[in-house]
Amino acid sequence: MVSLRPVPETPPRAVLYLRQSISHDDSISLELQEASCRQYCQQQGYQVVAVESDPGISGRTWKRPAVTRVMQLIEDGGADIVVLWKWSRLSRSRRDWALAADRADVAGGRIESSTEAVDIGTATGRLTRGMLVELAAFESDRIGEVWKEVHESRLAKGLVPNGNPRYGYEWDREAGIHRPHPIDGPALLQAYESFVAGVGVVEITRSMNARGLKTIKGGAWSPKMLYRVLDSGFAAGQILWGGQLHPGAHEALVPPDLWQAYLDRREAGRFVPPRTKASSYLLSGMVKCGRCGGPMAGGGKSNAQGPRFRCNRNRDYGSHDESGCTGGAVQMSVVEAAVLEWLSVEAADVEKAARTASRSAAAVVSAEAEVRRATKAVDKINRDLQRLTVRLAEDLVPVEDYQRARDQMVAERDGYVAQIEESARAGRRAQVDRVEVATGLLDGWRHLPVAVRRTMLGTLIDRIVVTTARAKGGGAAGGLSQAKVEVVPRDAL
Repeated sequence: MVSLRPVPETPPRAVLYLRQSISHDDSISLELQEASCRQYCQQQGYQVVAVESDPGISGRTWKRPAVTRVMQLIEDGGADIVVLWKWSRLSRSRRDWALAADRADVAGGRIESSTEAVDIGTATGRLTRGMLVELAAFESDRIGEVWKEVHESRLAKGLVPNGNPRYGYEWDREAGIHRPHPIDGPALLQAYESFVAGVGVVEITRSMNARGLKTIKGGAWSPKMLYRVLDSGFAAGQILWGGQLHPGAHEALVPPDLWQAYLDRREAGRFVPPRTKASSYLLSGMVKCGRCGGPMAGGGKSNAQGPRFRCNRNRDYGSHDESGCTGGAVQMSVVEAAVLEWLSVEAADVEKAARTASRSAAAVVSAEAEVRRATKAVDKINRDLQRLTVRLAEDLVPVEDYQRARDQMVAERDGYVAQIEESARAGRRAQVDRVEVATGLLDGWRHLPVAVRRTMLGTLIDRIVVTTARAKGGGAAGGLSQAKVEVVPRDAL
C-alpha cells in the first residue's frame, strides 16, 4: 500500500546552506552540495527561497557571513527550514550547533540534512543527530591535535609552523627554509637601524614607500604594518608563535645587539604617558580630506605659515602610492574663517531654521524608533540568556559552552545598549536650537574657551571637508591657503 501525505497549501520554505571545507580530505564542491540539497527539497515538497554558501571557511568558527544570513532569515520568518548537505556543514563546534538548533527552535524553524536524514521529532532522531554532530566535532578536534603536534615539532626544529611568507626573506623550497631576500632583506635591516638611531616610524615608512618597497601582500607600508614586522623578530632569528619568541634555524639579518636596542626603544616608548588634555586646536577631529575622505591632523605650530591641517594618508604614504593621497595641507586660519562665515549664514537664515526644526522633529521620532528597536533586541537576548541558563540547569549544555555562549550574548547585549545610548544622544542633539547656538558662538568666538566652542560646534557640524588646491601641501604659502572648504551640518545626514 502506498502511503500518501497531505500536501500543504503553502509549501515549507527552505534555505540551502553550503560550506566547502578547507580540508582537502573533506572538500565537496558547492555545486554537488547544492544539487543534493535541491533534490532533497524536491522530494520533501519544499520551496527553495535562498541559497547561501561559505566557500573555503572552516567549520570550527561561527563567524561566517553566509551562516549568519541563514540564521537571520529563519529568525525573521523568511524561511522555515535550513537544509544542509551534511550536519557538519553548519558547524563542527558543539556549542555553536547547540545554539543554532536552539535559535531555530525558538524561531519556529528546523534544520535538516539531505544525506543524513533523521527525524528530529523523536528522541531517537535527536540522539542520532547529536551523535553525528559529536562525530564532526571529534574529527575537528582530532585534526586540531594533529596540527598542534606538527606545529610543535617544526618549532622544536627552528622552523616556522605555517607556510606564511616573511618580509625580508624568500622561501627556499629545496632546503625547506627561509633565505634572506636580496632587496627586501637589506631594506628591513636598514629599518631597524633607522629606528634605533631615533628616526620616527612614520618617516621610515614614507622612505620605504618612496623607494617602491612593498609589503608581503604588495601594498604600501603603514606605521602599524611596519611595527608588526619589526616586532615579530623574524629578522633577528626569532619565530613569534603563540605570543612567545622561539629560536629559529633561519639566518638572522639583525645582530643580537641591534635587536636588543630595538626592544629597549620600543619598551621605552610604551611608558610615554598618554596625553592628559584635549587638543588645543579648535577643529580637531572635524576636518576631513576632500580627496580621500580620511582625517586631517593638526600640527606645525613652529611653521612660519602657522598651524595647519594635513591629510594623514598623504603624510604616511605620500601622493604617489596607491594607498596614499594627493591631498596636501591647509592653514587652520583658512578653515576657521570658512567656519565663521558658515556660522554667520546659519545664524541669519530664519527660513532654514524653520526647515531644520521640522527635520529635527523627524530625527527625534527616528531616534525614538531606534531606541525601541534596540530595546526589543535587548529583551530578546535577556530571554535567550534565561533559556540558556535553563538548559544549563537541565544539564543539556556543558559549563564551558554555557560560559562562552553567555559571554557572547552579553557582549551582543552591551552593543545594543550602546546603540540605545547613542540614539538617545542623537535625539537630544536633534532638539538643539541651531540658530541660538550659532548666534552664541559668534558672540563668544573671541572669549569662549576652545573646549566650549568645540562642543558647541559639534552640535551643529558633522564634518568639515577640505579639498586642497595643490597635490602637495608643503610648498609656498599659496599652496597652503588655496583650498575649498565645505561645512557639512548635522541636519544634512
